[in-house]
Amino acid sequence: MTFEEALSRLDAIVKDLEAGELALDVAIDKYQIGMQLAKVCREKLHNAEQKVEMVIATETGFEVRPFEVKE
Repeated sequence: MTFEEALSRLDAIVKDLEAGELALDVAIDKYQIGMQLAKVCREKLHNAEQKVEMVIATETGFEVRPFEVKE
């Protein structure tokens, strides 16, 4: 499953839950699926962050450095 697919499914689940019209059992099932999809999205974003590199201009040319997320 791609990041976009997981995010789209997660978005649909959030909308269903926010509507407040689901039976409790269905809402719990959707919540659990949503948590799994959120985990998939987090993992895919983390993997993408590990692959991203920055190209920095220096006095002698260009330098490639890993992209670091500052929290």
